[in-house]
Amino acid sequence: MAFSPTEMTHALDGVAAFFRSRQTRAGVVARRLLGASAPGDDRLSLQLINERRRRTRMDGGVGGWVAATTFSAWELIQLGCMPDHTGLSRMLGYILDRQDKPGRFGEGCSERRHAIGHCHHFIGGFFSPGSKDKIVAPLALPSSAVFTEEWDARFAGSCFALRTALQARQERREPVMRHLQSLVYLAGRWERQEFPVAPDLALTAMASVAAAPLPHREHAERMAERIVADQRPDGTWEKATTLHALDSLLTLTSKNARDAVERSTKAILPEQRPDGSFDDHGNEEKTLIALRAIWSLGIRRATPRPPRLSPAAISVRHR
Repeated sequence: MAFSPTEMTHALDGVAAFFRSRQTRAGVVARRLLGASAPGDDRLSLQLINERRRRTRMDGGVGGWVAATTFSAWELIQLGCMPDHTGLSRMLGYILDRQDKPGRFGEGCSERRHAIGHCHHFIGGFFSPGSKDKIVAPLALPSSAVFTEEWDARFAGSCFALRTALQARQERREPVMRHLQSLVYLAGRWERQEFPVAPDLALTAMASVAAAPLPHREHAERMAERIVADQRPDGTWEKATTLHALDSLLTLTSKNARDAVERSTKAILPEQRPDGSFDDHGNEEKTLIALRAIWSLGIRRATPRPPRLSPAAISVRHR
């Protein structure tokens, strides 16, 4: 059953109320998307950018490991920083320097891993979060997916780093393209069902490929076909996180993917809380994903614009 304009407007009003006075990166991004930026948002954006830049060490890292640095770089991109921004370029330098280093997914070879293509003979370019002695799991992505197995966490973290690097226009770097091609190679083996892959891992890889330049995005659309085929009629998946699936599928433009987004958005709508959020704890990242999903459906249907917010929702001036 499709959304009605009233349902979408009600959901958007709730999200607008939730983000109205949030002095955070997610708040700024949400208000921009809603066309309801607050008067002080430009100043707030600059403050948030400077705070993240001050967290970096001399080598460009944040917290001494790739995951924290990648998240900070991703935040700067969301806040509108270009690749040549000083803070972002330093973080990218730290991240890119970790490609093909010890501790990466696919390092080395064994008979079993060679049989499924999970070794350096087949794949490369992955980012290392540190030596094998360093425990990475559990790793939580901004999309709410959590990876509890160690090598799943290393794979997912590398994919998120690749997605961030591609969003920052680093596709001309040979190791970055090697990582991208490795994901396409693995996806082909998944498609042939040569070995099982967790749906959340497949979604993470797909979103990374979708961040690549146009000639490569068709691979992401093909990766999505199997993922969408496993979607249940109610818009959820048996073993995938629905909001993580939405975050990944929103990177695609095919009708197949957009239809899946609509089904999943319909599934999460009853989860919206009275405060407008989509989480018991008022999680901003989850609510921002839900906003993007609802907004995308409005764009898809509206002529010429998504459903209008009520006047109360648009009133975002700080008192």
